[in-house]
Amino acid sequence: MSRISATHGFLKSVLTLAAIGFLVPSTQAQTSNRILQPIQPRAGFNTVPFRATQPTHSTSGTIRNISTPAIPAAYRAKASSQELTQPAVNTASTGAKISGSQDNLYLENCQISFIDDIMLPAQESGVISLLSVKEGDSIKAGTVVGKIDDELFQQILQQAKLRYELAADAAEDSLAIEAAEKKYNVAAIEARKTSDLADKGSKSESDRLMAIYTMEIAALERDKAVREQKKAGLEKQLEESKFLEAKKHVEGHILQSEFDASVIKIMKKPQEYVQKGEAVMRIARMDRLWVQGAIEINDLNPEEVRGKRVTVTVQRAHNETATFDGVITNVGLERQGLTRYMVKAEVQNRPINGHWELQPLSGANMRIHLDNSDKSADSPGYSTEIDAWLSTSR
Repeated sequence: MSRISATHGFLKSVLTLAAIGFLVPSTQAQTSNRILQPIQPRAGFNTVPFRATQPTHSTSGTIRNISTPAIPAAYRAKASSQELTQPAVNTASTGAKISGSQDNLYLENCQISFIDDIMLPAQESGVISLLSVKEGDSIKAGTVVGKIDDELFQQILQQAKLRYELAADAAEDSLAIEAAEKKYNVAAIEARKTSDLADKGSKSESDRLMAIYTMEIAALERDKAVREQKKAGLEKQLEESKFLEAKKHVEGHILQSEFDASVIKIMKKPQEYVQKGEAVMRIARMDRLWVQGAIEINDLNPEEVRGKRVTVTVQRAHNETATFDGVITNVGLERQGLTRYMVKAEVQNRPINGHWELQPLSGANMRIHLDNSDKSADSPGYSTEIDAWLSTSR
């Protein structure tokens, strides 16, 4: 009975080993096939799958060239379609030249910037007592846009003014000199008479000497009066200098623009303390702007474009465009890389319903008229000031 059980167990083990032998190769083959299958791309993935580089030769004869699996045709078509629809990279930098001809040169993506752009500073420290403008306002040259409290400096100014007026009166007062001059003249006459009488024996020698000394003293008093008036003149200059200094301090408490401008930004508010030299507001000129572009060195020399008339075109809303006239006044002072130089045209701006049409930082295209012959007084936006710029720039 025990032999039969042992034999039964042995046959069961043999059958199990045989079954494992048949199953292992199948599993390995499935694993190998799964590894060699191409990786399927994810949805929306537009990169061509990596292809392994096939070895061209080897020192070992056991290494064979292995070909990577082919990419499915449907995926190739999808990848090609996605590559065609990818947006083109804009390689043109700011001011890149589009095209040119013998009479005109076109620059695109030009930059627009301010010509006069300053931070209006406080000339004196103190509390801002008044701001008479707001952001966006247009101001004329000399317009008072704000004021810093100057009550103390007004008092100093009044005192300096009074001292100056007193010094001026003293410098102009010549009565002391006139009195001294007359006293000297009387003493001189008396000295001559006494001397004559002394020669005749009617006056003693001591009387002669006394009359001469009196005349000399009168001369010294006259010279002293002249020096005192000269000193009064110097004191007048000193007090005038103090008065002008006090006046300058008072004027320094007034904020005003030196040119026609627009208020871009206000940094301080009324009743706020400001240090001397600290910016109160930013102002910029808007009636004339820079339009800057780049020209290839191999296309034109800098001297060939200086003073040339330009037409600047900008895109507006509703598919509208606007053109502006100007003149190139700045050439070659800046470089863009190794192959381009910068040009700046001074362009006239114009207001529309209280708003300036041409704005800084917006892109623009610039047409340079190399012959300066295709612009006339009938052209839109033409101004006689352009001719003035052109004549002075040549």
